[in-house]
Amino acid sequence: MFDERWPAEAEELADALDAVLAKYSAPDVLRSLDDRRSAEPGEGLDRLRQAVAEFGLWELPTDPLLVTRAAMCIGAHLAPVPFVSVTPCRIALGESDVANGLDRSTVPAGVPRIAVAAGAGVGIVATSGSVRISAAGEPLVLVDTVAAHVREVSGDAELLRAWGFLLEAARLVGAAQMLIRYGVEYVSERKQFGVPVGSFQGVAHPLAEAATAVQAADLLTRHAAYLADCDGNLPLWAAVMAAAKARTASRQTASTVHQALGGYGFTIEADCQLYSRRIRSWTSEMPDPVHWLADMARTLADPIRRDGVKDLWQFDRGFTLPRWARQSD
Repeated sequence: MFDERWPAEAEELADALDAVLAKYSAPDVLRSLDDRRSAEPGEGLDRLRQAVAEFGLWELPTDPLLVTRAAMCIGAHLAPVPFVSVTPCRIALGESDVANGLDRSTVPAGVPRIAVAAGAGVGIVATSGSVRISAAGEPLVLVDTVAAHVREVSGDAELLRAWGFLLEAARLVGAAQMLIRYGVEYVSERKQFGVPVGSFQGVAHPLAEAATAVQAADLLTRHAAYLADCDGNLPLWAAVMAAAKARTASRQTASTVHQALGGYGFTIEADCQLYSRRIRSWTSEMPDPVHWLADMARTLADPIRRDGVKDLWQFDRGFTLPRWARQSD
């Protein structure tokens, strides 16, 4: 049975990582990245990189629950470190310092190699090309395999895709949860007509709906990590479901919190824009999960193939089609 609680080890890791990131990935560090005019790392980013290296983030065991929980912490603090990009390659390919470029047009700058599609498998190319700064203030490089020599490696492309989706979903969930908290704190303190604006239904209800959507994305993310921990293999369908929900829920959260904060939410001085710009940047860089969701739907609708889908929430295998679907031509 799925246990939605994180194990004690994962929570201990989160507490320790939160303490490091709260100090070295604070809003003033993120604003310094926005203010720079080149791709060269600033002093704040150098301190952050050194802090996470000393913490042991890059040597973290590839336990599904630990790495997923770490990705949530990174999202909550908007930490500009490539953990979410390089960890899928550590798990699926056994390769370090490789960014996940499968189905993606950009990867974080500073990673020397990129994993790309090579036929039905996976290949690795050297990172090349100029660095550009995204709208979120993060340095990126384009994934270019046309002029580069691709070295094929042994590895499961589907597993790499699954881990890419899962950790990106976890990062988005972490960012959305923190943004919800920020919005709720603001509307609880901001008063209009002598009462907090959060007491108005037009403000409270959209925030509650966004929080419910983020909670659903959180549960799907935990469920995928739980399956990977139990079975030793992360199902692509579970990771895709988590990514699809995290994508829509985080965007909904960004829009809702901006509306709750009014014009203040669009100012540079407010932290809201730090979260919303990165949420929109991360979701645009993520491959659209719709293709894989459609494949899963076709599998579940196939009487022959649907029994191969295990652990789909309360169903052990697949699901039973309603009578109207079974009787339709």
